[in-house]
Amino acid sequence: VRSFTDGEMAVHLPVLDFSDIDTAVSTEVLDQLHKAFANIGFVFITNHGIEQEKIDAAFRIAKEFFELPQQTKLQYQRTDTSKNSGYVCMEQERLDPSQPADLKECYNISPGSSQIWPAVNFPFKETIVKLFSSCEKLLFKILECMGKALQLENPLFFVQAHQNVGDVSKNFTTLRLLHYPPLGKDTSIKPGQLRCGEHVDYGSVTLLFQDSIGGLQVRCSNGEYIDVPYIPNAVLVNLGALMQKWTADKYLGTPHRVLIPTDEAKKQTFRLSMAFFAHPDNKFLIKCIDGSDKYAAITAEDFLYKQFDKTY
Repeated sequence: VRSFTDGEMAVHLPVLDFSDIDTAVSTEVLDQLHKAFANIGFVFITNHGIEQEKIDAAFRIAKEFFELPQQTKLQYQRTDTSKNSGYVCMEQERLDPSQPADLKECYNISPGSSQIWPAVNFPFKETIVKLFSSCEKLLFKILECMGKALQLENPLFFVQAHQNVGDVSKNFTTLRLLHYPPLGKDTSIKPGQLRCGEHVDYGSVTLLFQDSIGGLQVRCSNGEYIDVPYIPNAVLVNLGALMQKWTADKYLGTPHRVLIPTDEAKKQTFRLSMAFFAHPDNKFLIKCIDGSDKYAAITAEDFLYKQFDKTY
């Protein structure tokens, strides 16, 4: 368990080793996970059990897809009836409603009958399904640790609330491929525009895989932003707004953003990331786990649709 420092300012993003997670969870790991989620809502996990080759293969597939002609990609565009699956083009989303739309494009994968799979000559579906399945397994380990760290009467409570992950008709958990295109000198960038505007993730838990280009920043409780380092072979885990309400603010869903690089070489380089956005089952009623009425009860599905209404 360790923290990074950046100059004199501590970057309080702990790094937890999950190598023994299948046999025994140490009190130290549970304590550090609890502190991370209670104080900043972000934590790196190493030895997480997802084979690096699956991650690398998914990054290669993402790169191949985003290099396709725009007219080809638009054939698979996300629609109001696609259950959040499909392609999202540049400036279609505005994660920070007070600023211009985001300089990114995405592809959402929510396995199920409504999923839009691109008809391409590379193994898109096969590769992505493998990573989705591995993310699901890691998610359940994290959710169980959270139940134990919060000393819930039933430590599997959060796990049981996510039983239908992988079936979009019952659960909106989504694996999102993200591409931040190169921004050349002739690219028109609006005042205040970012690669990804400041936002809090919508759901319960997010698993993020990123490349070394950087740009991701997390907003601390004092309002200052810290750069998130790139750690090879680590997964960055953070919590969403739903989890913060669910835990009655014991755990935090923290605002974050992706900046446009100031370094001209990085600015003209594409950035790729992949985010596994976990959500509880659609009909699961989200009530404060401490029994309080700090936040009104709402189904996971209704909570998510409220967030979509702000974004699109």
